[in-house]
Amino acid sequence: MKARLALLIIAIGVLTACAGPSLRYKKDILSKMDAGQFEKAEKIIEENRKKTYGSKNAVLYYLDLSTQQGARYDSRASLSSLTNAGDITEELFTRSVSAAMGTLIINDNTTPYVPPLFERSLMYFYRAADYLSLGSPREALVEANAAVFMLDKNREAKPKDLYNDDAFVQYFSSMIYEDNGKISDARIARANAKNAYERQAYSSASMPYFPLPYNYRDKGEAVIFHYNGKVPVKISNSIMLAWDDIWFAVEGNSDLAGTSQGLINAVYAGAFGNSITVSFPEYADVPYDIKYSEVSAEGAPAVRTQLVSDIAWQAKQNLKQDKAALFTRSVTRAVTKYILSVQARHIAEKNIGEDAGFLIGSLFSIFSNVTEKADTRSWFTLPAEIRMASLFLPPGVHDIKIRFMNGSGQTIDEYVFENVQIIKGKRTYLYNRTSK
Repeated sequence: MKARLALLIIAIGVLTACAGPSLRYKKDILSKMDAGQFEKAEKIIEENRKKTYGSKNAVLYYLDLSTQQGARYDSRASLSSLTNAGDITEELFTRSVSAAMGTLIINDNTTPYVPPLFERSLMYFYRAADYLSLGSPREALVEANAAVFMLDKNREAKPKDLYNDDAFVQYFSSMIYEDNGKISDARIARANAKNAYERQAYSSASMPYFPLPYNYRDKGEAVIFHYNGKVPVKISNSIMLAWDDIWFAVEGNSDLAGTSQGLINAVYAGAFGNSITVSFPEYADVPYDIKYSEVSAEGAPAVRTQLVSDIAWQAKQNLKQDKAALFTRSVTRAVTKYILSVQARHIAEKNIGEDAGFLIGSLFSIFSNVTEKADTRSWFTLPAEIRMASLFLPPGVHDIKIRFMNGSGQTIDEYVFENVQIIKGKRTYLYNRTSK
């Protein structure tokens, strides 16, 4: 019996280790990012590849790693990490990873992490941005094609979802199409972007609008992306539900197929009027001080960046759309665990004795409580928003300054893109990451 108890404790430890980065770990990484210590954050992530992420969260490991690499302008390393994350994601979708027995009996953390729509969209965007930084516009076009194909398919599959398309990624793809002479594709992607922005009016983001100067044909364009703030983090929330309101959790539940209906009825009769606790994820905002930014260069007026991607809203809306399925699975899991624990106790009492039944029941109770955790995994190193500005400048070399402002309009910090080469009739893409 002691050996079996030890094995159960080890099993619980292994299962709970699947949960991915803890809230404490996330706060540590974010504090490094606030201080601009992206290299230190990257090192911590690398050191925690096995301990904190593990094989089931390999996608998250590469995504969090890419954030730090991109923030310190190592586009080649960032691209490598994002490619690894994309390859794993594609494999998971090919295998159709979905609710398996482990998600029902234990928790959702037992399956490999599959990025939701907004994270997959940003993977394409960041990969394309890295290719542009490396001077590879044709490879960026490949990413734009893949992003638009994925978003179009999702929009067709889920026409009723408010967030079923990424307006900014569609808009960014249209810019890449223009850069590569794909005018028809650019027009379609721009129309999709406009439709998505209009549908998602509850978001704070809006369609980019930068008036063309009268002499724009004689100039080149600097496009500046400001990745700002911290995306909300997932936390676990619990609620208590009355047993008489959750009969749906038993009907059609294949994991209870071997359980007699009499036992199930007895459990419900004994528990009627009581309650059961279930866990599910929700997003909690993470504060940040920088509210907007301004871009300037010699020979051009300062331009305020526009909010073009409200990632914080996308994360919350995506989870909201999945909430019904998550709630049903959580309730079903809690009910299943309870009924199976009663069944195990009865079998032990009958075959071994009353004391053994009590012990088995207690172990099942411990197992249920320890493993009942909401899936709080997410790409937590993302910014809360993407801001954008456009400057039309004479051909040549320029220094471009971006100032970061708080809500009162005071400058918190600034960054200078030095020796930026502007080419007549061409776009030059720049980006900067702030977290504080």
